[in-house]
Amino acid sequence: MTSRYLEIRPDNIPSDGVISFKNGFPVLQFTIAAQQGILDPRTIRICGDMRIFSDNASPTPTPVQAGDDPKVMMDNRLGVFALWDQLIIRNGRSKMICESIRNYNKYMNSYLGVSSSRQDLMGHLESTCLTMPNRAAFATATVVNNAAGTQVKPFSCHLPSGFLSGGNMVNLLPSAFGSLEIEIHLAPDSNVLFSSNGSLNAPTTDISNAHYRLTDVKLTCEVQDIPVDQMSQMMSQTEGAYEYNTITSLYTSINTSNAQLQYNLSLKNVQSAFVTFAPSTHINTLQHNGLATTYPGKDTGGAIAKLNRIQFLRGGQKYPMDFDVTTNNSTDSQTTVSDPQVVKQFVESIIPEYQLDRTSVSYTNVNRAYDLSNTGVATNYTLQPDGGALFGVGVRYSQFNSGQDFSDQQWGLSIESDIAGDSPQSVYIFIKSKATLMWNQSGVQIMQ
Repeated sequence: MTSRYLEIRPDNIPSDGVISFKNGFPVLQFTIAAQQGILDPRTIRICGDMRIFSDNASPTPTPVQAGDDPKVMMDNRLGVFALWDQLIIRNGRSKMICESIRNYNKYMNSYLGVSSSRQDLMGHLESTCLTMPNRAAFATATVVNNAAGTQVKPFSCHLPSGFLSGGNMVNLLPSAFGSLEIEIHLAPDSNVLFSSNGSLNAPTTDISNAHYRLTDVKLTCEVQDIPVDQMSQMMSQTEGAYEYNTITSLYTSINTSNAQLQYNLSLKNVQSAFVTFAPSTHINTLQHNGLATTYPGKDTGGAIAKLNRIQFLRGGQKYPMDFDVTTNNSTDSQTTVSDPQVVKQFVESIIPEYQLDRTSVSYTNVNRAYDLSNTGVATNYTLQPDGGALFGVGVRYSQFNSGQDFSDQQWGLSIESDIAGDSPQSVYIFIKSKATLMWNQSGVQIMQ
């Protein structure tokens, strides 16, 4: 087979070509049309140019400058991934959703931290996705612009997901899978950008209207042409199927020291689950990085909460571990080192240990020696090395590709901590499960 490289513009691009959440363009839509070819979804990339501005002045906003104080920042581990709030992958024939990941940027912060090394984040991922494990270098190289605001930050980022990263080739013949639609919901500016010191307008710059803009946005991908001698055979195929991992995302909040989370997942083959946190007051505000993967907060002052005991449940019973995960918080209140058992299970919930050949997880970014106040001190959670704070809890159910059935049993999580009642914590839950896509002449069906 010979390969073609496609460049596809958004279906809904505005007349001026400027894409900005603040100016009313929150969704990107792309269609890879049905054709006589085979798509490798792993080659799909979103490309474009990014600029960041400190205000929304008309007709020309003010670019972020090196001397601005407070400084506008982004999550340096995420780079351009911070902009993608939701990823939806849809079959164009039947409009069946193959995968929908809400809070995709939050998911990616954990995924990139676990699956990428510092060298990755300052190497090929910096060049393509604007990531950088060093916060100061990121601010200089990615956020700051020239005085005219003409200095663009080009990107070409892949879209890790179960459907796109599984290695299955998509038959684009109209009689097979047909067209593929990619829909990306952009995150609000207040969830992407944040102040360097928790202030919006002191002492010199008002950043309350800071925002990002995208231009020259397009999708690129690789399609393999079907040889003439194979065309009749492939067109005669009336059905097909393939299996892939898919990510289900859930959101809730807790404000008690004994939190009990329970969900009816209705999923038959669950591979793993992981959970990340953020103080609810950090969400959608320019004063804090709401996408940071931190410990939950203890109170409104910025103190880190102690997680003393963790239980993963199935049908109300401990599973797959038939014991409580008792952390080193419960035995030594002065310990700042994160419990190795918790870290290991979190990492394995994202990538099994036997598949992990690189990571950014380190002693420096999983410890508890920081606070959540964002006041500019050395212990600030935004100043952590190796890409920033990296914490979550997780569990792996699969062994040798066999998952756990939650179709008729509740999934649950119990957390014992010292979270105070006046300090609600946002909880992001990501469930990885197996799904099967089946297509025939009638359309496409997804079985989970």
